[in-house]
Amino acid sequence: MKLSRRITILTASVLAAVILLVSATLLLYAKNTILSLSREQVQNKTATVRTSFSEMANYYAARDDSDAVHASLVQYCFSRFADQTSVLMQNGEPISSSVSLDPSAYVTVADPYGTPAVAACTVQGRNLLIAGSGVNIGGASYSVYTVEDITDVHVRIRRMAWIFAGVAALSIGLGAFVVAAIVKRSTKPIGELSAAAREIADGAYEKRARVETKDEIGELGTDFNRMADAVETKISELSERNERQRLFIGGVTHEFKTPLTGLLLHAGLLRRANLTEDERDDSLAHIEAQTAWLERLTKNLLKLFTSDEPIEREEFEAKALFEQVKESVTPKLNSCGAKLLTVCETETLYGNADLMASLLMNLIVNAANAYDADAKEKPITLTAREKTLSVSDRGRGIPKEAQSRIFEPFYRVDKSRSKRQGGSGLGLALVKAIADAHGAAITVDSEPGVGTTVTVVLP
Repeated sequence: MKLSRRITILTASVLAAVILLVSATLLLYAKNTILSLSREQVQNKTATVRTSFSEMANYYAARDDSDAVHASLVQYCFSRFADQTSVLMQNGEPISSSVSLDPSAYVTVADPYGTPAVAACTVQGRNLLIAGSGVNIGGASYSVYTVEDITDVHVRIRRMAWIFAGVAALSIGLGAFVVAAIVKRSTKPIGELSAAAREIADGAYEKRARVETKDEIGELGTDFNRMADAVETKISELSERNERQRLFIGGVTHEFKTPLTGLLLHAGLLRRANLTEDERDDSLAHIEAQTAWLERLTKNLLKLFTSDEPIEREEFEAKALFEQVKESVTPKLNSCGAKLLTVCETETLYGNADLMASLLMNLIVNAANAYDADAKEKPITLTAREKTLSVSDRGRGIPKEAQSRIFEPFYRVDKSRSKRQGGSGLGLALVKAIADAHGAAITVDSEPGVGTTVTVVLP
């Protein structure tokens, strides 16, 4: 069961209990008050009749009156003040009565000068109040009673009870409705928190809960948003780290292709060909140089993709860089019939030589792949002028709509052609990452059917 429903039921139950308790208390108080007033009225009426009757009868009574005269006087005086509810009795016998019951059976007559005694009883389905008091007339003792039918009073009390019950039921219903509305409104932020939590769990990490109040629920919403910020930041960091690791693994795999081709070539020559001592030493030296370069490149790529530390940079000879690049890409260019032309118009460059070699090799291999297989000439030009490096080809070119995306990881302009050539879509992404690590600007000037020039401007 939802929290809002539990709170509503609990609050409505407490409200109903309070309303019923208050209604019952008020009803009981009203009932007792009405009956008490009725009791006092009967007592006062009996006392009034007793007093008036006694004064008049004692005033006219004489000691020498005969019993008949005395009886007539008593009846006459009593009739002057009595009504249909009054009864006069002597020694248990009624002298004047308009009721069909014996009131002495229900009320014991009290002190003639005290408060009349009162008793409540039910006779033949009627609710009665009987009050009685003694009185002395000329030395004789009499009893004065009032028999009041209060059935209508009880009917009104029962009617009032039904009114109280109706009001209580209406109050409980209205109260429950108001409580439900208040609870629903008060717990709405909790529902929004729950919905936000579900969306975040489904991957919408930017989702936040609205905070509209400054109470405990508002504080909970604020804390929830702070937690969501921390989770989003952590997930972003993990995603970035995962992407870096993925690029590192892909980059290392990609970068190993070109030097491994040369290593396999020289290893095959050492095993199968009859080489002179100098040729053998040259092959071994090439294998050693390529292996050392691969080790340095792996470390540089690891630092480039998996840490925020700056890469190591120093001044190096541009000519030596060109020679290393040319030697590494020659097997690839030979396999596709491309030819590399170099123009070096600067002596030194400043940066990480191993990473810059990787950058240029990726651009050259990408340029070689830009030619159709049946192209007669496949020239590629590598140029260095001051702080500018560029690689040009006369291949297919890159469509305008694709030029802004060629540096994205795993993006391929022509997926079918890249698949046939074994491309992974990481070469130009590595170029962009290396250029960014150097703080260099990289531009692409390409026209379909004419060729492409990629330029890197070092800071």
